[in-house]
Formats: sequence, C-alpha cells, structure tokens
Amino acid sequence: MTFSSFRLFYILILSLCLILSVQANQLDLSQRSNLKPSETIHLDSEHVLLLDVRTQREWDAGRIKGAVHLPLKDFKAKLTEIVPDKTQQVVIYCSKGGRAIAAAKYMNNLGYHAVPVVKGGYSQMLSAGLKNLSLIHISEPTRRTPI
Repeated sequence: MTFSSFRLFYILILSLCLILSVQANQLDLSQRSNLKPSETIHLDSEHVLLLDVRTQREWDAGRIKGAVHLPLKDFKAKLTEIVPDKTQQVVIYCSKGGRAIAAAKYMNNLGYHAVPVVKGGYSQMLSAGLKNLSLIHISEPTRRTPI
C-alpha cells in the first residue's frame, strides 16, 4: 500500500467514524417508549418538547430549564392547547415515572406520535448527575428565608 493509498484509507475511516458519531447522538424518538435519564442530554431542545407532568409543588421545588409544565390533573383539559400538533416530538417526565406513563398512553390513544417517558423521572435525572450537564439545566429548589 502506497502512502497516498494509506492516507486516503485513513481519511475514509475517520469520515465514517465522524458520521457514525453524529448519528449516535441523534435519538430517534419515533421508535422509543422510554429514555434513560442520561439519554435526555441528546434531545434537540428546538424540536423536542420536554413535558413535566408533576404537581405544582414539585415543579416549584425544582425543574428542568426549558420544560413545559402540565400537571397530570390538568392534562386532559389543556393538552391540545399545550401540544396542538400531534406530530410534535414530546418526551414526558414526572417524579418517578408512573404519571408520565399514564400521560404518554393518553397521548398515544389520542393519535399523538410515539411519546417516550424518562425512566425513573426527575429523581433519576438528578441521581444521574444531569443537574451539572450544560445541555440540561435543573433549577435549584427555591429556598425561603425567614423574616
């Protein structure tokens, strides 16, 4: 193998690695029913709606920056207002996962495209250390100072 052939082969291998790396960082949500907390860092926040179905109290205690709050108790009444486009990519989370699963099933029954939930919810996202990642910002719980 000549030097120029080796160089061309090397460039092709590097290009292939780069293409595979970029594709690995893009999640295909259409075939997913759930996501690991660590996978949420790969979400494209411009195209994916992160929907928080926890209570107002849980939301006030801490949340993911950019998420939209739609408590499960208001879900049926306000879903079409918050997510009018049934083709919109949505990922749902709650505190541990149960409410998110119920919300995803409801959305699927209404004809929304695949709606994955975050396994283990907000608590697992915190446990996985996502609080410190630059792509997902979790606000600190509000602290009240005594008067």
